[in-house]
Amino acid sequence: MNTLPLAEWRDFYVMIGTASGAIVGATFIVATLAAGLESRALGMRGFITPIAVHLGSVLVGSAILTVPTLTPMGLTILLGAGGFIGAVYSVVVSARIWHMKLDRDDRIFYTVLPALAYTAMAIAAPLAHRAGTGALEILAVSLVTLLIIGMRNAWDMTSFMVTREKSD
Repeated sequence: MNTLPLAEWRDFYVMIGTASGAIVGATFIVATLAAGLESRALGMRGFITPIAVHLGSVLVGSAILTVPTLTPMGLTILLGAGGFIGAVYSVVVSARIWHMKLDRDDRIFYTVLPALAYTAMAIAAPLAHRAGTGALEILAVSLVTLLIIGMRNAWDMTSFMVTREKSD
């Protein structure tokens, strides 16, 4: 069985997987706060759910990459498909929220960066056994990018929830 040289990456993936899991928990608190919003359907589908999806992707991707017997074919199938599905999901989210009046930073972090990170993951996954550490580094950067996006967007959503005016 041909395995990938991922042993030296183990601590890295355990660390970012743990961080993403903790932030997913905090995202549930934000979702609870959002329950009082009048137009919460778009808020959930357009903002809070993507945060959980991106952080969940980091958690699952990290778990996959710490499997001791992960083969190049397994990596290609699991992370390649995950990257492709994530890119498609990012386009769906973009279509949901593009018409909204968002800051440039929000547009970048909610629409553009996730699509780029998932696309990079989808492209790098099948190259990992050919391109070696370069493709593995692209996978790592993709997952860290999704972690940063999730952290930033969770903070953005929390800030919005805390500072919005209460409507009676």
